[in-house]
Amino acid sequence: MFLYAVPLQSGDFLKILLIHSDYIEYEAKKKAKGAEEISEDMMKGRMKEALVVFTAVEQGDSEEDALIAKEEIMKTANTVNAGRIMLYPYAHLSSKLAKPDIAVKILKRLEAELKKDFKGEVKRSPFGWYKAFKISCKGHPLSELSRDIKAKKEVKKPEGEEKFLILNYDGTETGVDAAKLGDDAFSTMVKKEALHEDAGKSEPRYARLCQKFGIEWEDMSDVGHMHYSPKGALIMDLAADYSWQIVNDLGIPVMTVKGTNMFNADEPAVKEHADLFGDRLYFIDTGDKRLILRYAACHQQFAMMRKWNISYKQLPFGAFEVADAYRLEQSGETMLCFRTRRMNMPDLHVICKDEGEARGWFERVHERIFKEIEKLGRDYEMLINFSSEKAYDESKKWLLDLLGPRKKKALLHFYPEGINYYWTINIEYHIKDYNNRMREIGTVQMDIGNAKRFGIKYVDAEGKEQYPIILHTAVIGTLERYIYTIFDSAVIRESQGNVGTIPLWMNPEQVRFLPVKDEHMEKVKELADMLTKNGIRAGYDDRDLSVGKKVRSAKQAWVGHVIVIGDKEMESDMLNVYVREENANREMNIGELIEEIKQKTKGMPYRPMYFPREVSKRVFE
Repeated sequence: MFLYAVPLQSGDFLKILLIHSDYIEYEAKKKAKGAEEISEDMMKGRMKEALVVFTAVEQGDSEEDALIAKEEIMKTANTVNAGRIMLYPYAHLSSKLAKPDIAVKILKRLEAELKKDFKGEVKRSPFGWYKAFKISCKGHPLSELSRDIKAKKEVKKPEGEEKFLILNYDGTETGVDAAKLGDDAFSTMVKKEALHEDAGKSEPRYARLCQKFGIEWEDMSDVGHMHYSPKGALIMDLAADYSWQIVNDLGIPVMTVKGTNMFNADEPAVKEHADLFGDRLYFIDTGDKRLILRYAACHQQFAMMRKWNISYKQLPFGAFEVADAYRLEQSGETMLCFRTRRMNMPDLHVICKDEGEARGWFERVHERIFKEIEKLGRDYEMLINFSSEKAYDESKKWLLDLLGPRKKKALLHFYPEGINYYWTINIEYHIKDYNNRMREIGTVQMDIGNAKRFGIKYVDAEGKEQYPIILHTAVIGTLERYIYTIFDSAVIRESQGNVGTIPLWMNPEQVRFLPVKDEHMEKVKELADMLTKNGIRAGYDDRDLSVGKKVRSAKQAWVGHVIVIGDKEMESDMLNVYVREENANREMNIGELIEEIKQKTKGMPYRPMYFPREVSKRVFE
């Protein structure tokens, strides 16, 4: 007896059990779920002097994998001198079975390949039927041998090696080895990406801000998964609202969608796209199928778009979702808010009719990506990936138009020829953080393959169906990385001798009132109500503490404006307001405070507080 386990992708195995028999006979009794339709002559079968191949088709198996099994079966048949082969589907060999239609397809391919190349008789018993069978195993030594064979499919290696080149905004090119590199952000990126120089490890100071706002690892989950207490949850949702606002401000119609986070890995389009993505994939095995957790919003949006009736008159348009995405990052490399296994991806796809239109919208997205980082007082360096040198040659003039306005250089990265990427050009936008490490935040890429892969079409002016070009972009990066950038900017601000702040529109508590005594509480509530009605998040510290401790607590919580209410404020309209971003106290009345906050947060998303106004009731602090 031989036991073969033929490995496929991600640890899957095609299971086959081979027995050299005196005879085998079977009779199909009853259909099971997913059984194939069979002719009368397949209801019963008998074969003498046969190599019986009990097999289970598992999740992830393909028709090509049947070729590996065929070679092993024929080799064994020749070794034991068996003139006949009986293929016998046997689900009990595995608990990770493929879908019935996939299994039947693979079994039929295996049967056909054996009939084509094996010189003896080949039969197959029906798939998906409850069957009675008898088998007599021969007693010679080879009939009881068992082993585990791990045969691997040969993967075609890409031709050549990856290459790097520096493109200057004036069109000149510089080899990486010839470049004069210093400590600036661009040089640091070149050292990291092209020369693979490690910047070393240092304590990430931004992590204390994650803790301050209740963004932490969830130790009861898998590595790389975070949780958000009320302040962190509010920051996250405001970032999501802002990402939606940005894409709807680009000037194209945007279809906002929502969908599932898992897709059938047996679906050809899903499997092919996943194979191109790489090995950082999450899988979930259910009773009858293998599911892949999405690593971006692509699968869901593309699955919808293939059913939409799209005309050239409607192009371009966008599809958008803040998608929970999953990537199996190495556990030792996870970072709060930056490198996580579960992330929130504000993924926009821009559907364009041709390459010219796609390049035009690529430029607009590119400009918006820079605009957003500049709002935070930061700048990007660009790593531009190409699927081939041909893609660069065809794009160079256009790229110079992107680099020119800011007089930028870009590091070009050419992937080895021969890899069937679905994109032609992919720009990564990197910042240099407080710890002098380059961090990718924004991204945009031009996709020429997925429309065909998923069956997304539009009807052109002549009534013919065409495949569009698709732009992928996360303008502000994942929500986590956007928050990371904001926290890192605050740390840099502190390192320059200033008080650390986050943007006021994102601050969970924009104003906090501090009553000196109980008799001041009524005035405090009145003022807090007034601000709340004007769309300002205002709380108050009702704890039995000294004013000094309340002030320290508010400043430690990074509250945007802190106001003490005592006897003086009860008798006057003027308030002494501590403004955090200025690290100074200013005199103003309540109307002036409201107007100033409204001006500072104008045009930005608003949500009410996710926690009680009363500090004493905040159980999470």
